[in-house]
Amino acid sequence: MEDIRVRIAPSPSGNLHIGTARTALFNYLYAKKTGGKFVLRIEDTDLERSNQEYTQNIFDSLKALGLQWDEGPDVGGEYGPYYQSERFDIYPKYAQILIDKGYAYECFCTPEELEAEKQEAMQNHRAYVYSRKCMNLSEEEKAELRAKGVKPSIRFKVEHKELIFNDLVKGELKFDTNLIGDFVIMKSNGTPTYNFAVVIDDMLMKISHIIRGEDHISNTPKQILIYEALGAEVPKFGHLGMILAPDRSKLSKRHGATAVSDFVKQGYLTDALINFVALLGWAPSDGVEIKNVEDIAKDFRIHDVSSSNSIFEYDKLNWMNGQYIKKMDISKLTDMVIPFLSKYADEVSKMSRENLEKMVEITREPITTLNQMEYDCAYFFNKDVDYTEGMETLKKPEAKTVLNRILELADGWDFNSDEDIHEKLADFRTEFKEKHNIKPKETMWAVRAAITGRTKGADMAKTMTILGKDVCIYRIKKALEI
Repeated sequence: MEDIRVRIAPSPSGNLHIGTARTALFNYLYAKKTGGKFVLRIEDTDLERSNQEYTQNIFDSLKALGLQWDEGPDVGGEYGPYYQSERFDIYPKYAQILIDKGYAYECFCTPEELEAEKQEAMQNHRAYVYSRKCMNLSEEEKAELRAKGVKPSIRFKVEHKELIFNDLVKGELKFDTNLIGDFVIMKSNGTPTYNFAVVIDDMLMKISHIIRGEDHISNTPKQILIYEALGAEVPKFGHLGMILAPDRSKLSKRHGATAVSDFVKQGYLTDALINFVALLGWAPSDGVEIKNVEDIAKDFRIHDVSSSNSIFEYDKLNWMNGQYIKKMDISKLTDMVIPFLSKYADEVSKMSRENLEKMVEITREPITTLNQMEYDCAYFFNKDVDYTEGMETLKKPEAKTVLNRILELADGWDFNSDEDIHEKLADFRTEFKEKHNIKPKETMWAVRAAITGRTKGADMAKTMTILGKDVCIYRIKKALEI
């Protein structure tokens, strides 16, 4: 049985995109399902765009999602180094091997000459492929060009044939290599091109399966040709459909968060996020959508991944995140909520842990992201509240009657007991229905509006015990002034 080795090889030119995270996840799931190895390689050869801050973001985001790699820059492994920028001395050796075997040659064409060829092809309405004008240069001609200071690139010589491979996701794919043309594998400045470096790295790291986005399909024939020329085993390729926005356009920041770290900052739980991402192009065999990564890995089937594009439905992500919030251990959830209440840091520090957990427990039901807690919990932290939302309720004639009566009664209630306040409020509603013919919900609307400034919200009895008698009475009096 072959050793299964998969990899994710992001470029540190930006924060980890949710699409790259999905690719990492599917590689991780395949490795876990097959008992293989999951490798992280950082493709930082574009030194101008690469940034250590983005590299750290890649590490942090993958770890937050629970996608721990078996080999990589920080954990090591026998096939390192795992930073591409530390592998520059490797590529020229393999370029020379291809030259010696007759699969590559030096090209001295200037950018101006190549542009002229492209323009001619456009004018003649044909696809551009390199003319091969440098393929048969003599050693004397090469020496003369070098003497003039012209530095050559190295081109791979493409044999004309029909290239066929069986894609793990899309099935059989065919390419006419006549349309590819001889392509550059080493630039004139001595750096490798993407298609060359990635083959050498994957070959030396013994990567057996390459699972990536379908935007790489056009690269695959070039890479297969290089593998074959080097006499290396060609890995199995699988190309995933793209992730699109709800309007079927490319997912971008104008649609909302796109980087994993942005989702986390907005209060999405990473367990919910990775669960949601797993369903972009794949479905569990039992139809149960909410699953942890371990259960998803046991069920994962690469051949059942859809070859179609997937729509990133923010509404569904919000729903799923809400489900995770509802089911999370209250102590753990409270720890996660606290950073989102930084606006009230002083007040939070003064609140008992018991009341803090109770507050989170009674306010988490309707929220879909943790950042909503700043608004939903606001009335727990300031002595005064904003009555804008509850104003209409407070201006109703019956509100004054309700609030005056609760002010008379509340002084004798036990604000240290949820049960006592709950019973007292029940009796209070009954009294107003029987004596004043005011519906129980209207009675409670007035009480809620006075104490929280809102017309809907958390359990009223527990809200009142968290706030305490003094604050509740103070707010009722304030509301009566209105």
